[in-house]
Amino acid sequence: MRRVPLVLLAVPALALARLLPADGAGLELRLGAACACLLLPGALISRALRLRGFAPALAWALAALLFALAITFAVHSSLWLTLAIMGAVGVVALPFAVRDMPRDGVHGHGSGPGRGDLVKLAVVAAGVAFGIALWFVAVLDGDAFFHLARVRKLEVFGSLSLRNVGEFKDASLHPGYAFPLWHGFLALIARLADVDPIAVGRNGPTVLAPLSFALFYEAGAALFRSAWAGVAVVIAQISLTGIAAGHGGSFTSLALPATAARQLLVPALLALFFTHVRRPSHGLLLSTAAAAGGLALVHPTYALFVGVPLVGFAIARALLVRGELAPVLTGLAALAVPTALALAWLRPVVEATTVHNPSGEEVRRAFAQYPGQLAGTTDRYHVAERLFTRSGAVAIAGLVCVPLALFAARRRWAAWVLGGTLAIFALTLVPFVFPHFADAVSISQGRRLVGFVPLAYAVAGGATVL
Repeated sequence: MRRVPLVLLAVPALALARLLPADGAGLELRLGAACACLLLPGALISRALRLRGFAPALAWALAALLFALAITFAVHSSLWLTLAIMGAVGVVALPFAVRDMPRDGVHGHGSGPGRGDLVKLAVVAAGVAFGIALWFVAVLDGDAFFHLARVRKLEVFGSLSLRNVGEFKDASLHPGYAFPLWHGFLALIARLADVDPIAVGRNGPTVLAPLSFALFYEAGAALFRSAWAGVAVVIAQISLTGIAAGHGGSFTSLALPATAARQLLVPALLALFFTHVRRPSHGLLLSTAAAAGGLALVHPTYALFVGVPLVGFAIARALLVRGELAPVLTGLAALAVPTALALAWLRPVVEATTVHNPSGEEVRRAFAQYPGQLAGTTDRYHVAERLFTRSGAVAIAGLVCVPLALFAARRRWAAWVLGGTLAIFALTLVPFVFPHFADAVSISQGRRLVGFVPLAYAVAGGATVL
């Protein structure tokens, strides 16, 4: 049976939203409709691949945007060409997307909502409420202005290239943001919503928060095969990154590349990876690769960091169950190949930086710049143990729950929690290992690996055991 995808309603919704004032509720409706329109090509591609959910939609939307921006930069055109190519991608995918889809959590086909759909809808509604709360604590500071400057260049320049939208006066590229994929996403939101990029950076988290909630839910539900465990992952994750620090935590900077990578792209990648492990398919494998490629360009080191616990998961799964090796290895390959290609392209930029292969002076500077976050000497140092618990009670609860995974050793979540946590511990806490890791990614980035310990999944898994 063929049916018109409801996601197409994003287009008339944007037209109606643009009739409203560009402030207050009108601004948020404009931003929300513009974001939905940007996700539309990805949603149509994922439907064409017979995939449901926000994770494949986001992965393919960024893949389409990468394709569109690459052409735009190659011909030195403007963002209008990028937008036209995105629209063309959606039009091409539409005929293949107009068909019935399987329900969440139910094998086969059907048109009615399954339990997973209803729970996900409730999670998105909670994300909307959280996003509205973020509106009242919206702030721009620190690196926000650096990133919004690039967004403005993309939005206003009539002839775009990687060099003229760069960060530095000499037109050199920042190794972490050499290809402005996420900046292009924000610039297109500003263009579609007809608002200033500053408004996108300040109030964008309000419309991105529901997407983050949904992606963490999908990752948890895919790993645990339980809607309620997915909800538990969302609650634990939001407590760690959105509530523990107060005033919205890192969610207030959800429009910035680093936070978007960790709170949007990482859970999207995990949702696709774990779904592929459970139910391998070419569509899921390609979607995992698309998510990995997007993550590697939005924030390259995070593509490496998420690979660390995933490799730990693969090893733990092989030791505990001795099964599912083929889908796990193909999933890891889907992560590794696009990441390797992105890093190979970035290599000349990375090697030109002073923090790559840091000298003793750079290490001493890092100790001074990050007080209390590093321990040891300039030759043998590691991440301070306190970093693992700085998110408060939920982080401590997550660490306490890690050993409980042994009581569910044959479950996938146990391999993820045990293998992922131990892999990160090995890289960050062993003093003769962490310096080599820091040489590869820089000390500044290396300490951030702590944030990839699967604490939210440990809390959810511990709850199922207890």
